[in-house]
Amino acid sequence: MSQQGVVINSLEFARQQNTLSGQLELGALPRLADVLFDKGVESGGKVAGGKVDFRLAGVAAVKIGGAKSEDHALKLEVDGVLYLICQRCLGALEYPICIRRRLVLVKPGSSWSDDDLELEDDGSDEIEASRELQVAALVEEEILLALPIAPRHETCVAPGNTAASRESSPFATLAQLKRS
Repeated sequence: MSQQGVVINSLEFARQQNTLSGQLELGALPRLADVLFDKGVESGGKVAGGKVDFRLAGVAAVKIGGAKSEDHALKLEVDGVLYLICQRCLGALEYPICIRRRLVLVKPGSSWSDDDLELEDDGSDEIEASRELQVAALVEEEILLALPIAPRHETCVAPGNTAASRESSPFATLAQLKRS
């Protein structure tokens, strides 16, 4: 089931320990459009663009011995395959994505933690709690943060190095005329 327009109250979602899962159409995520290879062309039998599966779960604050040990949080999991634009050959690059993030909710107006103190592991981050958090925008943001800066194949053929392009080159025609 598509969850494209779902909006949640992030603090209430976490307090009630709700869960939400579904699929998002990558073509409907506007900020991803620049990095996705989606020209109406198939890549390896799969249409570029596609969908990603996500799961969002609320985590309520836990008190241990009367002291609060952690704030409300959201656990986000995103899985799927993206077809990115290879920066070498400009072809489709299959890029599997597997995101596991814990997003600690900070109440609006509250101070943010120092990076060195509370969020030592790389799987956690802080976001401002919102009464109208758009789930699709949150998933899109996490996907963008997980992408490489310059995606490229390990090895790829440059667009002009194929045999067909050499044969159709005007310089190949001149070389044949010189031989005659």
